[in-house]
Amino acid sequence: MRAQSTDTTFVTFKPPTFPRLLTMLRQSARISVLRCLEYERLAGLELQGFVLDFGGGNVTNYREQISNWTKQGTFFRYESANIDPQTEPTFLLEPNAPIPCKDNRYDAALSLNTFEHIYDVTPVLRDLNRVLKEGGKLIFIVPFIFRVHGHPSDFSRHTPAFWRQKLAETGFEINEVEALHWGPFSAACTVTGIPGPFKKTRLRVAIFKDFILSLMKRSVSKPGRFRQDHPIVNCPLGYLVTATKNS
Repeated sequence: MRAQSTDTTFVTFKPPTFPRLLTMLRQSARISVLRCLEYERLAGLELQGFVLDFGGGNVTNYREQISNWTKQGTFFRYESANIDPQTEPTFLLEPNAPIPCKDNRYDAALSLNTFEHIYDVTPVLRDLNRVLKEGGKLIFIVPFIFRVHGHPSDFSRHTPAFWRQKLAETGFEINEVEALHWGPFSAACTVTGIPGPFKKTRLRVAIFKDFILSLMKRSVSKPGRFRQDHPIVNCPLGYLVTATKNS
């Protein structure tokens, strides 16, 4: 007898569309598929108030994107924390040291492709909880099906169930986990690094094949919410997680 799944962690998924396809084909010439999906999703955040970028700085490969994440016509102040002085952060951190700012300072905290480089993320999440205002938002992106990479090391690939439990332990309530995923063909290209010639052309072909596949499979033709082990969302390139600081 096959055991029924008891997993109650859900993941949202935004399927490919033709306008998104055009953007993906254009942007994939210069940035990765995961980065394309990240920038697309972050552009809808409408951040405002005091915002901390944990792992960011004034010199990062996404610095020019930050203005796209804000809510037009509202106050926005960007600050950052990083252990790397070359990123020119607001707060230069010592390893395993707290963020040197007062409690309840920020309306939101971001962390992009950083937590996989931290061996024990628990004290980091607790410190981010400390510096957030009551009801403040924590938004982070982590890779999942993605190559091991340094800077300075790479420790983890966690599931949505892990993040739900870990966030609850550190004073947050999880709001949403979104699978950053275009499709299996482009995911395979990302994982392998596309060995051989004509890399950009072959990646574009894979992106287009994923679009066609989504049209053929009615189950992935509309945005949806699925258990984390559902075949549609169980092997994404990454996750975008949003949570709220508990009262």
